[in-house]
Amino acid sequence: MFIVIDLPPTIQSLEYLQFTCINKLQTHLMSLDLENGCFNSIIVKITVERTQYRFQERVQKQSLGLVKVSHKNFNYTIIEGKNTRFEKMVQNGEHIVILGEKYSVLEVLSDTELKIDGNFKQKNGFDKWMEFRIEPKTNLNGLIDAYGLMFERYSVESCIDSEQNRPLSLKIVLDVDNDIEKYGEKFEDYIIEMFKNLKRSTKKPTSILEEFTTSVITFQKLDVENAKFQKKFSSECQLGEWIIQLCCLIPIQIAVARNNLFQPVRDGLSSNDGYGLHVDGIVKNISFGWYEGIFKHFGDKKVKVVSSMGEQSCGKSFMLNHLVGTTFDGSAMRCTEGVWMSLVNTKKYIYVALDFEALTCLERTPQEDLFLTLFNTVVSDLILFKNQFAVNRDMSTMFQRFQGGATLFDSEIFQAKLCIIIKDVPSADREDIVREFMIKFSQLVSEEGEDNFISRMYKGGLEVIPWPMFNDASWFKTLSKVNKKLEKREAKYENARTFLQITKVIMAKLKICDWGSLDENLIQIRVATLKRLLPTVVAYGLEQKDSVNEQLMDRDSGEPIDDPIVILSDILSDYEGSTKILPDSDIQLYDEHESFERLSEDLRCYFEDYVQPRKESSNDREWFANFEKFIRYIIERRVLRVQNWYVKNTAKFPQDNSGKYAMEQELSKLTLLWTLCGLTCHQCGLKCVKNRDHKENHDCLTDHKCHFFCHFIEAHNDNLIPKCSHRAGHEGKHACDKISHLCGKPCSRNCQKVCSKVIGHYDWEHLCQSTIHYCGKNCSLSAHTQKGVYHCPNKCIKPYEEEHDLHRCENTICPIQCPIPYCKKRCQSDDHFHALSDLQVNHFCGNEHQCREYCEEYGICQIVTEPKKQEETYKGLDKETSITFTKYIQLSERLECNKKIPPNEFKHTGNHTHNDNGFHYCDTKCPFCEYYCTLPYGHAQIHDTRHGNMTQTELDNEFDYAGHRLRVGDQGTFVLCNLHCKNLGRHRHIDYCKNEKNCKSGNQGQDIQHINEKVQPNPEKPKDFISHKLFWERTGFKDPTVQEQEFTKCDHKCPDEKHHKTQGSSALLPTNSFCELQLFHTPLNPSSNPPNGYGYISLDGHHFNCENPSTRGA
Repeated sequence: MFIVIDLPPTIQSLEYLQFTCINKLQTHLMSLDLENGCFNSIIVKITVERTQYRFQERVQKQSLGLVKVSHKNFNYTIIEGKNTRFEKMVQNGEHIVILGEKYSVLEVLSDTELKIDGNFKQKNGFDKWMEFRIEPKTNLNGLIDAYGLMFERYSVESCIDSEQNRPLSLKIVLDVDNDIEKYGEKFEDYIIEMFKNLKRSTKKPTSILEEFTTSVITFQKLDVENAKFQKKFSSECQLGEWIIQLCCLIPIQIAVARNNLFQPVRDGLSSNDGYGLHVDGIVKNISFGWYEGIFKHFGDKKVKVVSSMGEQSCGKSFMLNHLVGTTFDGSAMRCTEGVWMSLVNTKKYIYVALDFEALTCLERTPQEDLFLTLFNTVVSDLILFKNQFAVNRDMSTMFQRFQGGATLFDSEIFQAKLCIIIKDVPSADREDIVREFMIKFSQLVSEEGEDNFISRMYKGGLEVIPWPMFNDASWFKTLSKVNKKLEKREAKYENARTFLQITKVIMAKLKICDWGSLDENLIQIRVATLKRLLPTVVAYGLEQKDSVNEQLMDRDSGEPIDDPIVILSDILSDYEGSTKILPDSDIQLYDEHESFERLSEDLRCYFEDYVQPRKESSNDREWFANFEKFIRYIIERRVLRVQNWYVKNTAKFPQDNSGKYAMEQELSKLTLLWTLCGLTCHQCGLKCVKNRDHKENHDCLTDHKCHFFCHFIEAHNDNLIPKCSHRAGHEGKHACDKISHLCGKPCSRNCQKVCSKVIGHYDWEHLCQSTIHYCGKNCSLSAHTQKGVYHCPNKCIKPYEEEHDLHRCENTICPIQCPIPYCKKRCQSDDHFHALSDLQVNHFCGNEHQCREYCEEYGICQIVTEPKKQEETYKGLDKETSITFTKYIQLSERLECNKKIPPNEFKHTGNHTHNDNGFHYCDTKCPFCEYYCTLPYGHAQIHDTRHGNMTQTELDNEFDYAGHRLRVGDQGTFVLCNLHCKNLGRHRHIDYCKNEKNCKSGNQGQDIQHINEKVQPNPEKPKDFISHKLFWERTGFKDPTVQEQEFTKCDHKCPDEKHHKTQGSSALLPTNSFCELQLFHTPLNPSSNPPNGYGYISLDGHHFNCENPSTRGA
């Protein structure tokens, strides 16, 4: 703010003007009138803590003469003057401005000749006489002054971390040739004087500025690549840390309060798009811009949150900046909207600073103030609430708004300490002002009882701090005392990850007016997050498999889940070597869109490369056993890591059965997928390495060829022994097809194979290489099960020559699935023909199963708050009334049973229930907002809830709401149920007449007044005026307001214009004058004296404690 003072023409200097302060209370502007020989003094009221003053001397404009170009040279130009006095008016180094161009004066040659720098620019008429002006040399230097302005606006020394107080140095490079030492002295003197003025005007502690160093060199001597120069004039730091420090200088807006809603701001940009309908969906879409990466980088550090709130133009941002070292903008006008965040990183803590917009301002409704106050109170460790000197009416209203939010959330989440800072308190008044505030708070506590906002919302305590005036040196001493209070506070957040999650959850809950338990939301969000990540975790052993891999993490401690390094010899006893097994996070084990054959290919190749190639194994049974053992270890390792990840991330919460069951299902699918078949390949003698439940033919996934050399070595050249021509895994000797080594006649067992004996064998029986000739018919296992008809796909392996009625395959266990729905495991029986053992056979897997039925207990399992629509616009009966709002509704949900079905059983004992403790919410709704009662089902006391939009309410009288004119019949859907009555002040309600006979006889009761007229809606039905108290008693719900005593009084207002219109532009807002009697009182006699002899009685029998407007003119 600048003050421009018009000085009399007689005053030729500013040295006769000066500010002074009397007893540090009154500021005066003094002046000496030399001409009249008198002393003048004017009192000056300072209304802003940081006010800049500028005196501007106005003089009569007079002609300086005319100039034109006389002579031009390459480096300079001679200017000729007409009616000029250059020797008196101009000094070397000043500037002359001609035709809008500025030139430096090199030398004053005479009163009519100047030598100026450079070549005068060619323009039309440059040789004609022209007007000019002189710009004197200035002692100001904007590049240097920036340091003074910065330290004036923001903190000089860190209050919370002295290690950040490092001396600064300034290197000035000038394009001059001579007198460099002289320039150095001038700059040093200038900076010293600048900092002296800063200390004198602000009273800030500036000891660190005494170490501020300045040096001046020329461009010719500047060598930034010189090692000595770099060592002397530069400092080394990590690039990432330097960027983080730079980003922390920029605050970001994280939320606003508009249209009676709390609206998170994504990445500093206001947007309602991309948010979900539930808390977890909203949380996922809230982002704090560049601070997201910073919080992640410092994820293990504890976090302390300090916030600033209060009245407008109280210096809230200025105080916060000087306490923690942030750079929030400040102004005498309203400059902060919503909530802004910045942070300061120290060795031990991250200090998060939240700067809130002013409360009780005209731009905000009480409901919007309530949202901002709730957010501030829930997330902060220390709250600086700054306000004016006295407990005025606005201050009392603000405390009432605090009280309105005291019962919305559970009191356990409120842990902040509230410091009420009283601005500009003289030392003589400090004890009195503290006493005045404490009396006010004591009254609030006694009136509200255990639900008072101080006890519920500020568990860290409340303290009233009288703050010195800004020009008092003790201003910053008091600030250091506040810092000590912050140091003593235990950090509310164990690490930055916890702060980030809790803050976002609170913002999401405020956005959709969800007043439920924060812990329940955190559990739901954590479980939802784990469920969302679970498929990736099971498949890859990673939380994220993308351009950047995210390892499995303990989200509370930030520690990675252990991925142990194992040597192959640790799991394969006959393996010799020190080869390490692939880390778990490097292996993909599941993909529902990929075949098992392709999925297992990499592990098969790895095993053959590092353990034993299958084609070199002479015993495929041993090879398969080792491979199966290797695969089993890989899967078991993945299962253990996933289970460890889930347990660590749910350790702080009650176990959620749905999440645990989802994990078990995913791991079960993984285990079943990697259970190998092991039966004989349909094309050769090797074992099948598909998964056990494959539908196609058995396949060893090789080329089915035997890769051993021919056994008959003597029949071949030693260097050219061919390979065996039989199928892989064949019995008998290896024989090639290059030379006929075998008999080749048909086998006598009629197996369609040829004799493998040598040519010309002496015995008469031709036999092939098979030691057993199998039957080969389909296995006899066929059965009807709960999941359909099962037919075993394998072939009989009984000897061909053996007579048998039951065809048995090489699979020895029962292959039929467990009958429990969703269970994919196999029957626990080791009898392949278990299904044929009895008429009714149950193929249980032998494990427990999670019950999938829904809870059947009375009451409501879970209450879910969600927007019915993203946004609605309410158009009132008045054409100009249009209110944009979001409607929120509550839904009841039945949760799944949390009981386990015992092994070998279809059902568990007892009723289905989601909670063993048996807690279920009451199923009664508020008749106005339809929010459910939050007490247990079957409770004996009156219903209670935390209310939402008044979706079922119709207004019964006209009034203004947030600048909108509402008429009878308008709906109340745009305002929260619990705030509607509070916003109305004194009021009455309309309800249908419960006892028309009593009303007509005048016996309707104290809180009822019958309405004789017909009133909409349903005008044919008689209606009553009823009190606020009776109104809520009839609902069966607890009164959500905290002004019950105020609502018992009469709602008639004095009609005097002075109570409704502002008198003049600088006057205070008008205050209504209400009748002093009880609601529905008997009218007083207008001719009688008013009660207590004060005020007047109106013609309709109401008593007002103000001047009678009808007698004012008399």
